[in-house]
Amino acid sequence: MNQRVLDVSGLSHAPADSRALIWWGNLAMMAIEGTVFAMAIATFLYLRMKNLDWPPATVPKPDMLLPIVNLVLLILSGLPALMSDAAARKEDLTAVRIGMALFILAGIVFLAIRFVIMANIGYKWSDHAFGSIVWVVVGLHTFHVLAASGENTLLLIYLFVRPATKKRYLDVRCAAVYWYFVILSWLPFFFFIYVQPWMHRKGM
Repeated sequence: MNQRVLDVSGLSHAPADSRALIWWGNLAMMAIEGTVFAMAIATFLYLRMKNLDWPPATVPKPDMLLPIVNLVLLILSGLPALMSDAAARKEDLTAVRIGMALFILAGIVFLAIRFVIMANIGYKWSDHAFGSIVWVVVGLHTFHVLAASGENTLLLIYLFVRPATKKRYLDVRCAAVYWYFVILSWLPFFFFIYVQPWMHRKGM
């Protein structure tokens, strides 16, 4: 009796694109975390609407130099992330390693500068509602940068000590996409924390 046989040996075992489940899992995780950041933005707007003196008069106008330097650094770190993403699609291991090393380094420098900024911000989380929401969102974003940088470092080490497979290239692409999320999520908070105190306060 003849049996029909389908040869699937030529099919990819681990597609490094949106056909993979981990790709959609990564997007779902960003959607959940993005919702948390959206709730923080809503909290900022609610508190601003309910307080005539916002930020409070006791909040010093922030020194903009280091925050702007850090913002520019974070945005520019998207370039090596893009490089890693493109290299992973082409399975160019050398370019992937270089790109990942650069945006991991950018993440570490970003964290170091942020610690300096927060050490000199001029108010505590317990001083007022503005301080509370600022410290919460900075803490959330700092945790995201720290977690992403740690995960990316482990992935980069893996790419040096183990063979690079399609699954690992997919991991690199997901890491790059998540880094874009880390960059974009900080932009509205930069405005609320550093630009808004320089604007005229409500009621003045």
